[in-house]
Amino acid sequence: MASLSSASASLKPPSATAPRQRVVSPSGAASGPPPPPRAPVSVHPTTTVSETATFHGKYPVIIGSGTVIHPRARFYSFEGPIQIGDGCVIGEKCIIGDNEPTARGPASSEDQGITTRLSSSVTIGPQTTIRTGAYIRSAAAVDALAVVNRHATVGSHSKVCSSCEIPEKTVLEDWTVFWATGQGIGHRKRRRLVGPAAIVTESGQQQRPNAKRVEDARLILLHKEREGLAKMISLSVSAGKRR
Repeated sequence: MASLSSASASLKPPSATAPRQRVVSPSGAASGPPPPPRAPVSVHPTTTVSETATFHGKYPVIIGSGTVIHPRARFYSFEGPIQIGDGCVIGEKCIIGDNEPTARGPASSEDQGITTRLSSSVTIGPQTTIRTGAYIRSAAAVDALAVVNRHATVGSHSKVCSSCEIPEKTVLEDWTVFWATGQGIGHRKRRRLVGPAAIVTESGQQQRPNAKRVEDARLILLHKEREGLAKMISLSVSAGKRR
């Protein structure tokens, strides 16, 4: 009996305050690839950038004044710098550049890379892709779900309609509309009316529309839209911080 009591006394459960040892798998430290490098970003003080926008790459990303970057926009500067002009609107879930970290080696002082450039007052719709080397000239608009491929140029005051794709190295002239003929099968282009072509009104009078006036009005509305978008993004950020 004495031996049983001494055995039970030696089999007491461990104290609740005793520290527990954590077992770490040797492969746990190396699980998954390392995160991509964050690109050096230069943003003008008047620019509004959503907190959920991401910037990855080795080359600089430069964003001009008054530009609005919507949530979950992604910028990839692995192959060269990205330049965003003044007064632009970059829509939600847009992709600027190519997400290919191994496409080029590390940037050096002599290597300028391939520049992806958006001039001033450019509007990029949601879920649009602007690939490396593309050049979107001033006051152009690229609608939602469109793709501008590598080294393609979209002229000033031109428009790429929704779900259209500009082929690689294509040059879209100024004041041109590029749209699809249906379900992505084929594309058509037409010049926007800038000259003095006359139209007949219901009263029988002839009027000569000027696309430049219409475009000027659109740019004024774009400026008002940017102001409203900047306030909305700022308010959403402030609300998130209070929670």
